[in-house]
Amino acid sequence: MPTTLPPTITPRVVDHADATSSTRSSWRPPTQALRGALAGAEAAIGSWLVVAVVAIAGYVATAAAPELGSAGWIDAARVGSAIWLLGHGGALSFAGASITLVPVGVSLVALAGVAASVRRVRPATWWPVGAAVLAYTALAVGFAALAGTPGSWRGVLGAPVLAAAGCLVAMRGRIPADLSRLLARIPAAVRAGVGAGARGAAMLLALGALALVLALVLGFSRVMDVHRALVPDTVSSVIIVLAQVMLAPTLVVWVVGFLAGPGFAVGQGTSFAPSGVDAGPLPVVPVLGALPEPGNLPGVVGLVVVLGVLVGALAGVWLRRRRPARLAATAIAVAVTALTAALVIGALAAVSSGSVGPGRMAEVGPDALAVGIAVAWQVALGAAITALLLHPESRVLAGRGRDAALGWWRTARER
Repeated sequence: MPTTLPPTITPRVVDHADATSSTRSSWRPPTQALRGALAGAEAAIGSWLVVAVVAIAGYVATAAAPELGSAGWIDAARVGSAIWLLGHGGALSFAGASITLVPVGVSLVALAGVAASVRRVRPATWWPVGAAVLAYTALAVGFAALAGTPGSWRGVLGAPVLAAAGCLVAMRGRIPADLSRLLARIPAAVRAGVGAGARGAAMLLALGALALVLALVLGFSRVMDVHRALVPDTVSSVIIVLAQVMLAPTLVVWVVGFLAGPGFAVGQGTSFAPSGVDAGPLPVVPVLGALPEPGNLPGVVGLVVVLGVLVGALAGVWLRRRRPARLAATAIAVAVTALTAALVIGALAAVSSGSVGPGRMAEVGPDALAVGIAVAWQVALGAAITALLLHPESRVLAGRGRDAALGWWRTARER
């Protein structure tokens, strides 16, 4: 039978220009990068709106005031932008005065916004995280340009830090494999100490919030007297309350400084500490009416020390549940616990202190270094009691020491 030859296949030659064009047309952005950028932009705009709406509402409530002059909606939006950047570490300058005190409430709103937006993305790599931080920072630059005050640009530097922190909160439980491998290399005692220290700092903040609520209840009449002295209408009252809600987390850190021992200042030459209160003229802020009256506070110093040590003891109990194998590892964990708690509270004290005006009001808030040192030794003492002294090896060593002392005493008596 005749053989049928297959048709000749002519090979197609692809030149370099076609390959380059194909490569370019097939490029795609990294996985989830666009969603991450949208999440960062959503968080920035959302948190900015929370502050800007309050500022604009304040303008509407006082639009007829003659001292506002030609101020308009854009000016109110600029003030809102400046306050938003103040929550990121910026400064608000006007009429020769400077405000550098960070309203931690604004920071928490922004942090929660980033965490919620990025968590919906469910990032599997670092690309959406980087895109979210970049988009958030880019919008912070735009808000700084809108604010138009020199100190506001400092908030641009804090924006990527806060955005990155929010992303880490969002990624809790979804740690990428490379970071998980890196964390696994950290000694178990150090990881346990960081966890216990974070819990100790959280307990101190919870005690501060509880003490602040108690102070507001006891001083409610004074708080309302200051509020009525401002003669606000309904809208202004709401704005004043919202502004103080944003300030409340900062006040919680002040109370933690008080509970730790060093206390805090509300103006140069003032001191609110367990050892005594030396006050001066205060800003007309209703919540400050809950501050203690000038004079000594008998019995408070001992209570403060007991609270700090108790927090450390509870952190030590958590360490014992982690069951470090050796006494040396437990000692390392206790040291890391105290250091972590001190760094967290000290950092919060640093951002919760600064200036709120000219003259004597250029110094408000706690001394971050003094508060950090006080927290460190109190937590270390409490954790050492429950984690070190009650460790099985400690009991064995104590028994050996007791037996050696009794043997020496018997030998000395026989002589």
